[in-house]
Order: sequence, then C-alpha cells, then structure tokens
Amino acid sequence: MRAQRVLIVVGGCGAILTAGWLFAPRQLPTVTTTAKGSAAGTTTFDGPAIQNVRGTFQVEIVVSGGKVTEVRPLKAGSGDAQSRFINSDALPALEQRVLAAQTWNVQYVSGASYTSDGFVTSAKGAFQKAGLG
Repeated sequence: MRAQRVLIVVGGCGAILTAGWLFAPRQLPTVTTTAKGSAAGTTTFDGPAIQNVRGTFQVEIVVSGGKVTEVRPLKAGSGDAQSRFINSDALPALEQRVLAAQTWNVQYVSGASYTSDGFVTSAKGAFQKAGLG
C-alpha cells in the first residue's frame, strides 16, 4: 500500500515536471519599441551581470535622443524549467515597466523576486552608464 502511494506520487511529479519542460518557452521574450527618426544617435548600454540563486541576469538598454527605446535581457537566469516558466511572464513585464517609466526603479513582479532583483539591479547599472540615473 505504501509502495503504491510512493509510485503514484513519483509518477505524478514526473508528469508535472515533463509537462512544464515541454510547454516552457525556448527563447527569451523581448519587448521593443522603435525610435522615430534614424538610427543615428542610438547607443547601447549593458548593465553588469548579476548573479543570484536563480542564475545570472544582465540587461541592455538602447538609448536614442536621451530616451530608452529598448530593453533587452542578455542573460536571464538558469535554463531550468522553473526559471524559464517564471521568466516567460516576468521578463516582458519588467521590460514594459522600465520602458514606460524610463527608469530602472520599477516595481518587482510578484512571484519572481530573484528574476526581478537581477533584472532591476542590472538595469540600474545600464542606466548609470547611460547617464540616466
């Protein structure tokens, strides 16, 4: 009886992990906006690589005319299924928040504390390099 319960639990966990791995996004999502005018005067600034328990996070910003026009994650944590699942929602939300606010100092995404901290800390460095904050 006990062995059956163990098999059921192990089998259920295996099925959940397999489903999560199968349906997790394979590429990092990005949010971009196009700057009006030519690409002249567009500069890219990389933030520092931030290491935490969920892996390494690094953000790049594109500045044109003193305005941030793109935010791109260069590194986004580890490649494990749970990180990919969390990042699939958290990264686009953080990118949109940074673009809308035009600052690195944005609200963290609920349920994505490590991703948010790594992203925001790296974005802070990129903004500082750009002379924007």
